[in-house]
Order: sequence, then structure tokens, then C-alpha cells
Amino acid sequence: MRQARRPTWHKTAWIAGIIVLAAIIFAIFYRATSPIRQVRSEAESIAAKQAGVADPTAFYWDRQRESYLTVGGKQKDGQAVYVVIRQKTGKVTVLPTNTGISAAKAKAQATATFSPKKIVNVGLSKRGKKFVWDVGYQLKSGKLGYVTYAFSDGEQLQSIRGL
Repeated sequence: MRQARRPTWHKTAWIAGIIVLAAIIFAIFYRATSPIRQVRSEAESIAAKQAGVADPTAFYWDRQRESYLTVGGKQKDGQAVYVVIRQKTGKVTVLPTNTGISAAKAKAQATATFSPKKIVNVGLSKRGKKFVWDVGYQLKSGKLGYVTYAFSDGEQLQSIRGL
């Protein structure tokens, strides 16, 4: 007696469906991240032209008050710098990294002071005549917090908790 053969098109349909679904998810993700990739690319291009940054290693986008883009990297002569670009006007300021604290130091200070569940974002911007690190974090309770440190010496300038 012969056994009945089951159609294999069910397997093929499932596999094709999974592949199509994965492609759709990838396309949505790629399209959703397109604006930040474009802004980063433009900022790195400006940093290369205006400040001679040959090897960009970091990118920060601070949108707290005025929008600032920051590219961290090394210039052709080997000096590590932050290139701060005001997004609205395109004004560029070059800050040697040894004249202030790093993003890692600002994050460490926020972690030591507020014991957050996680650091949400960090960005370098300008307030008045000072450059500052803005650090956003989430507390263990789920509420958000925000702290500002002076770039020059790491002094805490402002703090908001429980948002």
C-alpha cells in the first residue's frame, strides 16, 4: 500500500512568507533611520571640510533647546577634537577634547549622582557662551531625568528629575 504524499507547497509558502516579512521589517527600519544617517553624514562632511577631521569616531545630536550636531574625531595632525555645528545656522566651533570633559565622563557623573536605570542620550551643545554636555537618563521608576554639565570643568549646571 502506498502512502499519500503531502503537498510540499505549504512549506514553500511558509518560507516565502517569512522571507517577505523579514524584508518588509528591514525596509521599514532602514527608512526610519534614514534621517539620522543623512544628518550624521552631512555633519561628518562639514567636520572634514571645516575642521579637517579625517577620522570621525563619535556623533552627538542635541535637540534640547537649539539643535546642535557634534562630531568627535581626530584631525589630520592627530589632535582629538569635537566639531560643534549649530544646525540652524551652520556655524562651526572646534573644541580640542583636552580642554574639557568627555561624553563618557559626563555619563559617569550622571550615573554616580542619580543612579539611573539607563542613559538615554548625551549631546554637546552651547548655552550662552558655554559649551555643555546634556545627559538624559531614565530612573528605575521609569521617570526621565536630565542633567547639564559644563564642558570645561564638569560642573553640574542644571538638573531636572521626575519628568
